[in-house]
Amino acid sequence: MGPRRAATTLAALLLAGAGATVGAAPAHAAGTAGYCPDANGVTVIVDFRELGGATIIRCAPGNQATGLAALKNAGIQITGTARWGEGFICRIEGRPGPQSEPCIDTPPASAYWSYWHAPNGGTWSYSQFGVLNRTPPPGSFEGWSFSKDRTSSSSPPPRVAPRRPAAPAPTRTTAGPPPGGQPGAPPPAASRPADPPPGAPAPSRPASPPAAPTGPATTQATTPPTPAGPTSGGAPATTDPGPAPTPTGTDLALPPEPAAHSGGGRVPFVTLTFGGVPFATLAGGVLLVALVGGAVWTARRRRAATGTEPPEQV
Repeated sequence: MGPRRAATTLAALLLAGAGATVGAAPAHAAGTAGYCPDANGVTVIVDFRELGGATIIRCAPGNQATGLAALKNAGIQITGTARWGEGFICRIEGRPGPQSEPCIDTPPASAYWSYWHAPNGGTWSYSQFGVLNRTPPPGSFEGWSFSKDRTSSSSPPPRVAPRRPAAPAPTRTTAGPPPGGQPGAPPPAASRPADPPPGAPAPSRPASPPAAPTGPATTQATTPPTPAGPTSGGAPATTDPGPAPTPTGTDLALPPEPAAHSGGGRVPFVTLTFGGVPFATLAGGVLLVALVGGAVWTARRRRAATGTEPPEQV
């Protein structure tokens, strides 16, 4: 037995209670699985190594008076020896089994549970004290690793690092979409009538004259009726429209500007008018008058040249 193993055994023997339950397995305490979330507790790690099985990691919440209390409060089942009770840990979670270790006396140095401790984020240290005379600091780690066929100086520590995982970052919560709309959606814009396609007439507006037709149009002269008052005899008066006004420069009615058209369409025919009379009609009349006047003038010249023209009256 090496000096490290002997010191541990002596401390366990001095502090083992005479009235301890021999070989009895205590009931599980209310521990939690996994690492302790903060320094309010002691994390206990059990590494079975050559015994097979997974590594156990449990938390003993709150302050722990001894290493044995940390084991029990973490919810790990332990068994002491028949001679020394729970002052010397012989089995953890039923291993090693009774066939290989009867747990009557102290287990041999070639097959026993080695006891370790470490601060959070530190390294494992072999405990020089027994399980009953060590008080784990809050937030620290207690480790148990089965040592088989090793020397006193080569007992293996637990394979899990004594490091508490960092607390997860708080998750952001995003507000849901407002009722009746998508998140971030702008307010609905005021409806605006769509622009008319090229070549289409402008839309009508209230209190405005109707739009000019886009096809061939001929403006007709209309004379507004003159309101007639009653005559002395009570008979309705008749109105004489009188002679048609002579078209002047201001009376020239320009045709509506032809609407824009796209390729392939025909430009509508436009008729110019003077005072409601088509320009073609006026031009024809002027031409006719010119022809008649010219013929009369030519005939008179011929008569004057032949002496048949009657003398002018003085």
